[in-house]
Amino acid sequence: MATYDWTGTDIIPNGNGSAVRADLNDALLALFSQNSGNNAPTTTVGYMLWGDPDDGYLKIRDGANPGLWYNLFKLNGEWSPLKLVNGAAAVPSLQFSASGTDTGLYSPGTDQVAITTAGVQRVNFNAATEVVFNDGGADVDFRVEGDTKANLFKIDAGTDAISIDGAFSVLGESTFTGGSGLLNRAIMQNPVVPVFTPATVEFFGIPSWTKRITLTFRSVSCSGASHFLVQLGTSYGFETSGYTGNTLILPAGGTSVGVTSGLGAIMFGGAAANTISGTLVAHNVGSFIWVITGQYTFDNVGGYECVTTSHISLANPISSIRLALTAADTFDNGNINMFYEG
Repeated sequence: MATYDWTGTDIIPNGNGSAVRADLNDALLALFSQNSGNNAPTTTVGYMLWGDPDDGYLKIRDGANPGLWYNLFKLNGEWSPLKLVNGAAAVPSLQFSASGTDTGLYSPGTDQVAITTAGVQRVNFNAATEVVFNDGGADVDFRVEGDTKANLFKIDAGTDAISIDGAFSVLGESTFTGGSGLLNRAIMQNPVVPVFTPATVEFFGIPSWTKRITLTFRSVSCSGASHFLVQLGTSYGFETSGYTGNTLILPAGGTSVGVTSGLGAIMFGGAAANTISGTLVAHNVGSFIWVITGQYTFDNVGGYECVTTSHISLANPISSIRLALTAADTFDNGNINMFYEG
């Protein structure tokens, strides 16, 4: 350790040869040892270095007089905490030279650290509330790779869609894998508003990976004696033929009545006053083969139980389902919704 009294305009005072030589040696030794010592140099200048073994830091003097000492790094080789300006997305406080001045790290606010590239914030770690990706709403996708799958999980920002294992969902919808077996996706309600016509209710946007579709009915009725038809659709349109099956009405203490149709999975209506409630489920049993089963009752007639069975082999993947009528009547009451699983 070495220090030197830097007082005075002439740092090396006049004197005889040995005295000047001793002063020169002391001054050079202080410089070589960064003015090291347990006490700060008695005389300081801006940007002077001082090795302080007492707290173990190499320090630098600021440019003011009088001024302050700032820690640079520990004398054992470790850096002390670095203080940076907050910066901004366009000018981050920590930049990467090969990427320009608009890529790096900055702090948007208290207890926040953000990553920016090309002047756009990509992720913000906010200790107070959340971690936000793409807070600026840019058309930049988020993707997670698996061991063998490049798009194991992906968010397409441009279409606001989510995909798992490379299969995109419908807008605004989320799908999640989990567990094993046939049904390994969560139930999702179709986010697309049904298309209503006087004689049909149509649901589109069913993903090709779907294995089960459920239609739920509440007090559905029509203006006449039509029966109801459930028809499956592909990207080429709805299938209106090729169905095999029937509906069976089981009155309490009476004789059962059946109705058959190849136009769709048929559900007994029979009169304008009849309203039906229940469910109908279409199951995929392999390839494009679908089996349709349903159970429902008449709200206005007691003692009846109705069942529907049907099956059809489609030529292409499923994409839609609709409820139609067997005659020129129109829907006049009720609620219907659709869910699907994969």
